[in-house]
Amino acid sequence: MAMAMMMDQIDRWRDSANSWLDQYEPVALVVVPIISIVIARAVKSTIDGVAEKGGRATVVELFMRLVKLVPGVKSYIDAEKQKIVDQMQSNKSNRDGWMTELPEMGMGSGVIGTMKEKKMNDVAWQGKCSGTVYIAGRESEGHFSLINEACSMFAHTNPLHMDVFQSVVRFEAEVVAMTAALLGSKGKASGGQICGNMTSGGTESILLAIKSSRDYMKARRGITRPEMIIAESAHSAYDKGAQYFNIKIRRVPVNSEFKVDVKAVRRCINRNTILIVGSAPGYPHGIIDPIEELGKLASKYGVCFHVDLCLGGFVLPFARKLGYALPPFDFTVQGVTSISTDVHKYGLAPKGTSVVLYRNHEIRKHQFVAVTEWSGGLYVSPTIAGSRPGGLIAGAWASMISLGLEGYLENTRQIMEASKRIQKGVKEIPELFVIGKPDMTIVAFGSNVVDIFEVNDVMSSKGWHLNALQRPNSIHICVTLQHVPIVDEFLKDLESSVKTVKQNPGPMKGGLAPIYGAAGRMPDRGMVGELLVELMDGTC
Repeated sequence: MAMAMMMDQIDRWRDSANSWLDQYEPVALVVVPIISIVIARAVKSTIDGVAEKGGRATVVELFMRLVKLVPGVKSYIDAEKQKIVDQMQSNKSNRDGWMTELPEMGMGSGVIGTMKEKKMNDVAWQGKCSGTVYIAGRESEGHFSLINEACSMFAHTNPLHMDVFQSVVRFEAEVVAMTAALLGSKGKASGGQICGNMTSGGTESILLAIKSSRDYMKARRGITRPEMIIAESAHSAYDKGAQYFNIKIRRVPVNSEFKVDVKAVRRCINRNTILIVGSAPGYPHGIIDPIEELGKLASKYGVCFHVDLCLGGFVLPFARKLGYALPPFDFTVQGVTSISTDVHKYGLAPKGTSVVLYRNHEIRKHQFVAVTEWSGGLYVSPTIAGSRPGGLIAGAWASMISLGLEGYLENTRQIMEASKRIQKGVKEIPELFVIGKPDMTIVAFGSNVVDIFEVNDVMSSKGWHLNALQRPNSIHICVTLQHVPIVDEFLKDLESSVKTVKQNPGPMKGGLAPIYGAAGRMPDRGMVGELLVELMDGTC
């Protein structure tokens, strides 16, 4: 009886629906739902865009897409972009004579002489580059010579073959353990399970931490549409990781002290959040984010928390021992699940050496790739690269063992003092101001009086290679041991460059100030991205 009544009700609903739909053309009944789905997807895409990029950026992007549909506009924009790319690739015309295929006859050992000759064309980097080279002295002496010999001794090795190159396997384990000890592994708060691996650099360490956090949170909480929260000052490697691993970025602003806005981070945490990021310090301004506060958020909401110590890992622990007042930044902070730190920066190891650390093995296991169905046999690899250069691992081990605690303390004392002198000297130039209060060895500065990018161009003409920043427009110097003996020269050249620009404002011939300035003002950030891709696409 009940079934009959239900079927009768269904028949009445069906008749009513058919009667109501009879007033519409059949084609409309097909087309309208399709159009509705398209509109709904467009609305969702717009809402997602606003959430990710902000309303203004989303509107500008949509407007530019529409403008490019106008006949002739796209080709005009492409031509103008190419002019800028050509200007930035001014050295591309000097590629005559570059090798494009193997020589008919090999040069044998004579190739070393050719390499030395070509190396003479490199820029004179000694003491003049922001960051870049962290070891003091010349490359044929002292610490340079030591790590070069260590790398050469193990150049043929590959830790993938653990049973063959047991010395390199041990070197890696010891570098990881020593690095972990610097960052809190010996303290009770660490949990006693800190583990990790060596990688090719800070970017790979960050990528692995992102990948491991994503997979760990998927296994633990079933998150399939992952999101991570980063500050606008966080390194670009996080954007790369988001693109590689299909993770949505929620980018939050920094506060008036140029530290990540913790309240903004909290507002962005949701059921899809897998990871929040803090920097110690941030690359742009050398300022440490509030790691303790972020750790409390991570613990409260049960999400992963990565601390980027790529710059600070081999400075901050020693600076703290020297008495510098620094906020907590390592595994002693509850909530921190992973840390990245570069040995090839202030660890003074050869280029291509970094360490990624995890609070426990449960998280790190999600970093590994194990393959069981390959006809080549069973395979497991800890990092993105399969084969890895054992010579670099050996060079990192040699660097750390040769310097020891006392060596790193002395190096840190020198570069911290040099950084404070530079910071003080910049403040004494009335046209300049220092960005925030640097915690470490990066000093960023801008100006409300002169075009800071024009100042950068004049400094470049004097042989300096500094880093141009945006939001706000500024430049910075990352102080290394190379700069310790020439702080006064730097400040003298900087003061002179400011005076030159103040007396003769306007871009200098061949300078990049107009390009940096235009890029900073360009509302269509998608177009800026296209410019960068075009520039990179022409490098080789």
